[in-house]
Amino acid sequence: MKQFNLEEFLTPYKEMLEKSGVPRLKYYEYVIEKLVNLNRPINIVETGTMWCSLEENMGAFTYVFGDLIKNHTGGKLITIDISEKNINSCKEYTKEFTDVIEYVTSDSVTYLESLSDEDVQNIDLFYFDSYDFSVPDPVPSQLHHYRELAAVYKRLKHNVYLSVDDNFLPGNWVEWLTKDDEGNIINKSIFEVGIYRILGKGTLVDYFLLTNGWKRKEDWFYLGGSQLLSYERI
Repeated sequence: MKQFNLEEFLTPYKEMLEKSGVPRLKYYEYVIEKLVNLNRPINIVETGTMWCSLEENMGAFTYVFGDLIKNHTGGKLITIDISEKNINSCKEYTKEFTDVIEYVTSDSVTYLESLSDEDVQNIDLFYFDSYDFSVPDPVPSQLHHYRELAAVYKRLKHNVYLSVDDNFLPGNWVEWLTKDDEGNIINKSIFEVGIYRILGKGTLVDYFLLTNGWKRKEDWFYLGGSQLLSYERI
């Protein structure tokens, strides 16, 4: 079998990923190498599916990791979304990889709670990205992603990887744009992140994991912008 070449694999996606945020590209480089080095079929759970095309620069997790599993590692990707419309869009955009992707229309917390202990133990990466984050009203998203983690936490295997998308680092500020139904910007607001905690989908997840023996990967924090947080057990 041809040896896996990370740079070669990511070349078709590099420009798109950089546009969606260089920290995202760095995260993909890091976690893909980790997963490939397991030297066996990998299993991933993604909450919040890919609902738009590659060209729309939304991160394309389902597509990229569907490609990785189908053409390089073997295994399965389970992608979960509460919206049937989003799931149907994902099926169309990722039709090249449907034989290695399981598409689930469900509330993500409900689905994660329904997994058997064996199912949870078989997962190598949980990628939490299901509930849109609003800086003016951050708590609903933060609670939802914490509940996703809680649904599987006590059943995780030791060497699992956990990730949560869309976060802003302390000491930064965010310009938040409000748009009308036609996509026109009708308001701009500036929000200070603060100096102590990350602000994003992973605020509660981050605090819980760091106080319970997990390590957060910070190698790409210097790049700024929206951050994709990654955790592994110490």
